[in-house]
Amino acid sequence: MKVSMKWLKQYADIPVTPAEYESRMVMTGTGVEGTEPIAPELEGVVVGKVLTCRDHENSDHLHVCTVDVGEAEPLQIVCGAPNVKEGILVPVAKIGAKLPGGIVIKKGKLRGVESQGMLCSGPEIGVPVELYPSVGTAGLLIFHEDYPLGADVKPIFGLDDTVIDFEILANRPDCLSVWGVARETAVAMNTELKLPKIEVKEIGGDVNEFAKVDVLENELCPRYAAKVIKNVRIGESPAWLRQYLHAAGMRSINNMVDITNFIMLETGHPMHAFDLDKVRGRHIIVRKAAQGEKLTTLDGKEYSLNGTELMICDAERPTGLAGIMGGEESEITEATREVLFECASFDRASIRVTARSLGIRTESSGRFERGVSPATVMDALNRACQMVNELDAGDVISGVIDIYPKPVEPVTLTVSCARMARRAGVDIAPEEMENILRKLLFTVSRNGDEMTVTAPAFRQDIEQEADICEEVLRYAGYERIPITHLRGETPMGGLNELGRREAILRGQLTGMGFYESMTFSFISPKSIALLNLPENDPRNQPLMIRNPLGEDTSCMRTTLLPGLLKTLASNIKNGNEDGRLYELGTIYDAQNRTEEGLPTENPELVIGMYGNADFYAIRGVVEALCKQAGISYTVAVSDAPYLHPGRQAYILHEGNPLAVVGEMHPDTANKFDLSGRVYVACVNLPLFFSLSQPLGEVKPIARFPAVNRDLALVMKETQQVGPLMEAIRTGCGAMLEDIRMFDVFRGIQIGIGNKSVAFSLTFRAADHTLTEEEITRLTEKALKISGEQFGAVLRA
Repeated sequence: MKVSMKWLKQYADIPVTPAEYESRMVMTGTGVEGTEPIAPELEGVVVGKVLTCRDHENSDHLHVCTVDVGEAEPLQIVCGAPNVKEGILVPVAKIGAKLPGGIVIKKGKLRGVESQGMLCSGPEIGVPVELYPSVGTAGLLIFHEDYPLGADVKPIFGLDDTVIDFEILANRPDCLSVWGVARETAVAMNTELKLPKIEVKEIGGDVNEFAKVDVLENELCPRYAAKVIKNVRIGESPAWLRQYLHAAGMRSINNMVDITNFIMLETGHPMHAFDLDKVRGRHIIVRKAAQGEKLTTLDGKEYSLNGTELMICDAERPTGLAGIMGGEESEITEATREVLFECASFDRASIRVTARSLGIRTESSGRFERGVSPATVMDALNRACQMVNELDAGDVISGVIDIYPKPVEPVTLTVSCARMARRAGVDIAPEEMENILRKLLFTVSRNGDEMTVTAPAFRQDIEQEADICEEVLRYAGYERIPITHLRGETPMGGLNELGRREAILRGQLTGMGFYESMTFSFISPKSIALLNLPENDPRNQPLMIRNPLGEDTSCMRTTLLPGLLKTLASNIKNGNEDGRLYELGTIYDAQNRTEEGLPTENPELVIGMYGNADFYAIRGVVEALCKQAGISYTVAVSDAPYLHPGRQAYILHEGNPLAVVGEMHPDTANKFDLSGRVYVACVNLPLFFSLSQPLGEVKPIARFPAVNRDLALVMKETQQVGPLMEAIRTGCGAMLEDIRMFDVFRGIQIGIGNKSVAFSLTFRAADHTLTEEEITRLTEKALKISGEQFGAVLRA
């Protein structure tokens, strides 16, 4: 927030240099990003009077002037401005003068005639039209008032001022104003606070006869106040007002609009002025927008509303976005004769959401987003009416419309002086605490160690004893905190149990050739919808963000899969022919809450492959992870809607899904812009970690040799292989060490509707070397189980 030091000094004396002031304010908790003169490059420009003006003999547009700048002899200056003439007062840059942009004026000749300086336009000396009326770049700036010849022009334009750029923290919205900073300055400088006494001269009448106000959303608009000005006299604002606005980075428009901007900067309360004749029915209604309503704002842009925005409306349609920007239809013009001043307090969250969703950022919205106290609304409104009186800009109608159904009660706390001193680590006497708080306009009463403190109405950040302690400490002096050396021991860091298990998974996947992907926890609900999950699936009910940056980051992810699929699609588009990626992160379950009411956070692992990959490859990755964790599993048919119906499976442990693996459904793949076949796996990490063995699957070293036998079994195409393998494993008992499928064949040789599946069986006995008879018996048993239970026969 930029503030003129001249303006600030009206309310609090600053008996130090800008640099010293900056240091003191920073040390008392009010951030200052810097101080800078308004016109640091402007030097040597004075008031001059054109005594004579004749045409240049060698030019059709230049003029030769003699100019009095208060020195012994007038200066001869060649000027090309079309509006130069005898008798006018103008800014004169003498020899050696410095202008914005690093320009230094030197003695020279123009078309053979000596020139001893330069007559200046407004832009040439950094004075825009709104700061001092002129013709801009079209000619010289001509003074409308009498000034001493030779006087420096900087005080005339208010360019001898210093701008202070304050860095106001989010918890101190009261300091987003000149008054707020002045209050802090007076305490920091130990000087008197001199805020203006507000007195409004009213002409009689009844404001309710001129306008009507209804607030339909009291939660979003806790207070709305309005006064009416009639016989409005639109005109130019005085120089001092234009200068203060210019220092703050705002341009002057007209006296009525400038008053509202001035009040916002001075008090921290944004205001709006309505041309009352343009308000249909002279009726202001504060309500939410209707779905599809449209509004054209003061900047000429049209917005389509979604029904969540808080609006200022007249009897027929919206006239402004509450707390953000007014509408084009009711703006103040030279024809305005009656004005309604609005000063209100709006819900900060509502303003923030609306401003961000519409992409609008204004000085007004920035203040409402941080919080504007409803208790001080009338101070700002009456101050605006006082300025109408002072500028003779109109006549103030008696009375006020003030809708304030639930007045905010002042915050009162009972605190312990001794406890605050211990908390601060500084020996601060109770009397000193009381004195500091009174200077900060707190109401204080003390009884021994106990102190009862009531916060002023403009302080919305005071909630507990720690806040009072902070106020005391920052003005008692942070430098009083004693220096202490670091004590204690720094333990060696390490991973917790979850981190350790995740690190093991990362190592295993990296060893299998995978790269880790990391995506945002904020995603779009549309990304989840692309998975075509059932309506009752909890993943379709994400936790929505109250103030999202945009629709694509408007909810917390309930699955990692959309993020991984987008990453895979990006790799495919960029020409990576073979990809292996995984993501290990947190998902958020909004349907199951913690004791604190927060969504449950669970880890999840998703794996993706394409290129040199197939269904058995992705399944093999998950099976390898299970084996390394010592988890027994079975394979069964799954029905995930986003996977290919014939190329997907569950990895189960005792009937509970550990993971689902498979090829992406073509329709889903198209939605994510995936070309070619892509294979994914989603692993239920909470169950996986709960079943993991500390050392994985540990077996004693075998003392006797193993024997391998390969079997090719012909079975129906529809026969699932997993149950067959499990039946063989159970039937052959402990001597069947392992069974693996290594080939699938289809062809006319084995008949239409059949498939040939090849298995590798590993037999081993723990206490002896298997004989040929034992091996044959086990093999025949496997064939018998296959034939009797699954109709599978040995391939000829």
